[in-house]
Amino acid sequence: MADPATPPDGSPAPLSSMKELVDAWMRFRAGEVVPCPNDGASLALSVDASAGVYRFVCTTCGTASSWFESGPTGSVEVRPLAAPPPPPE
Repeated sequence: MADPATPPDGSPAPLSSMKELVDAWMRFRAGEVVPCPNDGASLALSVDASAGVYRFVCTTCGTASSWFESGPTGSVEVRPLAAPPPPPE
């Protein structure tokens, strides 16, 4: 699934700002169900353990955040518009 890009109307892509991403991550870590900003369905956490990165993906419409890293304290470092490296062969 592709990373978010600016929608055709010029508005920012959902989950593309650091504020939105940190808010969703903190709510998710607290055990809350985080709704998709597009359709209100639940967001799932996609994990690439080999690269140590995460991203949120809507379970209905597929809206996805950028890949991000998080430490044990919950701090977030975004990898904007970057995909994790491919798995080793």
